Amino acid sequence: MSNLTQVAIEIGIENLDVFDIHSPQWQTFCDSNDALFERVITAKPDKAHTHHLLGVLTKAHIEALSRVEKHHDAVQAMHQALEQNVGSHHQNNFHYQDGEQLAFVTHAWLYVQGYLGMDFSLANDHANSSAQALKVNQEVDAQALRSQFMASFYQGKEQGNAHLSHKKSSHPILEWFKKRFH
Repeated sequence: MSNLTQVAIEIGIENLDVFDIHSPQWQTFCDSNDALFERVITAKPDKAHTHHLLGVLTKAHIEALSRVEKHHDAVQAMHQALEQNVGSHHQNNFHYQDGEQLAFVTHAWLYVQGYLGMDFSLANDHANSSAQALKVNQEVDAQALRSQFMASFYQGKEQGNAHLSHKKSSHPILEWFKKRFH
């Protein structure tokens, strides 16, 4: 298991409703970012690994969003050609991998933002930009998609708060002993 996957599991990301640690999207993300994650950990070992995960997901989100926006016209033409040639009922058999990757990375990225207690309005803006980009290339309701993305943010926030309260519930003397004798 990669460090990237291990850190994601440590923060409970596998409990995210739309997340599957064994999915092709996660494997694609790990294949593209494992080496970077390892370099960042080595370069800045004093920083929390969750912050490194956030940075790698930020980079992945920017790249995925850029690909979706860049190929907007070609994807629309492909959807139109599929609908005309195979019919709308068969069109669902074809998958837009860049769009699926953007959605997946957005969910994971917003989860980590929530986990780290980051700003709601910034997360909402990012959720909206991803939803708008995906709306153009897929026939989806952008508001519903934005709400799904924000649900991931709130799930992360809930998990992060639970982690903090568990950490705070330990007795200070017990924590001192753990630090001294660990």
